[in-house]
Amino acid sequence: MDETFWTAVSAIVALLAVGLTVWATRQAAAAASASAATAREMAQIERDRWHRDLTPELRFTLDGSTGSPRALRIELVGPVGLDRLDRITLSVRDEAGIDHAALAADPDLRPQELARMIWGPYRFRPDVNGVLEPGREAVLVGLERGEQLIRLMEYTPAPSWFESDPLGWQTRNATQPVRLRAECHRDGHRPWTVVTELPSQASVG
Repeated sequence: MDETFWTAVSAIVALLAVGLTVWATRQAAAAASASAATAREMAQIERDRWHRDLTPELRFTLDGSTGSPRALRIELVGPVGLDRLDRITLSVRDEAGIDHAALAADPDLRPQELARMIWGPYRFRPDVNGVLEPGREAVLVGLERGEQLIRLMEYTPAPSWFESDPLGWQTRNATQPVRLRAECHRDGHRPWTVVTELPSQASVG
């Protein structure tokens, strides 16, 4: 075998060595990337678990058994590790299980009125504690654990097609619960959403 042969063999071996080095480098990079991705996923799972464990425990109390206005008391009772909420945006949710979209097709109904409608027995009282018309939303600032904040609620006004029978509107709503949504904010945390339903006619005795 001449020198040319061995030169060719040496070149092939060198190429194989380079190829193995490149392959090993790529495998190591892929393993490191997979490890980093796994670490990120585990960290996100842990953050989500911690966020879930800190979901605010809110106690809602609607004073009185019936009537208007009534005081809605909001208290932060837990969990351990969450001692304050910086802001809570409370919203009145519409009644469940009824699609009101069909009303929009009625030419006798005003779109502006439908857009402002609150389908339920109570709304937040406008012009008190910064609540704006139509009374769907109330903002609470700085709720400490163990303390209470109060917002007034009143009967939702009867829509125009109930003007001749306002008591009929109240009767319709008498068995409907007060459905609330609370968007809770604390600096350094993602917002939490808490929903609840309160009986509009509390039992007495």
